[in-house]
Amino acid sequence: MKNFFFPLLSLSLLLLTACYNQNTTGDHGAIDIETSLKGDSTRYGLACDGCSDSVIVFLPDEGGDPIKFDIVTAKRNNMVYGDIQIGDKLAILPNPIDPYEAAMVIDLEQMKGTWTFQVLPKLKPNPTKTEDEILAGMSDSLKKALFIPREYGFTLKSYNQASPVGYIMKSNSLEDESPVEYPKVTVYTSWHIFNGKLYIYKDTLDEQGHRIPQDSVGFDSGSMRYLSADSMAALFGKKVMQYHRKKSALEANKEAQEAEAKVAKQDTIKK
Repeated sequence: MKNFFFPLLSLSLLLLTACYNQNTTGDHGAIDIETSLKGDSTRYGLACDGCSDSVIVFLPDEGGDPIKFDIVTAKRNNMVYGDIQIGDKLAILPNPIDPYEAAMVIDLEQMKGTWTFQVLPKLKPNPTKTEDEILAGMSDSLKKALFIPREYGFTLKSYNQASPVGYIMKSNSLEDESPVEYPKVTVYTSWHIFNGKLYIYKDTLDEQGHRIPQDSVGFDSGSMRYLSADSMAALFGKKVMQYHRKKSALEANKEAQEAEAKVAKQDTIKK
């Protein structure tokens, strides 16, 4: 274990030295084991000392000296996403006409974390009653107990890993008897930036637990619209999804989990 630790420590020091010492010449060597997807024009690397409102000093993952990217036009076009800090991992899409001008910049470090949006359950279809009739027969306290918002979304992690947000541990077996149901939680397992777009890949196993062929794995792709420390927005299809940051997936649905436990306790008392 110690033999593995020291090379990692040396690599970390190399990255920081390369970013802060821009007078260094020669090939620094590759600084990231991740590789770009085939056909991806995005460049990946670290933000270095010297970044400003008009320039990003960038240490590419593939090695070499830091590169200065002009970001004036990208800023004017609102194509710089995130509050860039020295040492942050960046994705830069160069202008195809000028390789030293950035058409888009995404702060990948700021993208990592848990991002959620709120959902509410819907009434289950009833063959004999309309939704209005069902709601009219419910007390206000019952509606409050049933229509509890939940947080859905995903956690974006290092090494392009992802996980879903939205699952609630059931405390009872009465879910089938409930008059409401929540949307199905989408299971995400990985993510990637590809030519400036966000791709979030779905589960690689089907409902029977069988492996899905790689070329058949589903995904959601979105064009970035906004990114800050606590908010993110992306256009998926024709809908702009707005997300807010949570500390963790567990924290995201803490209130919903507590409400579920409360309902279960009430059911137990009634029995």
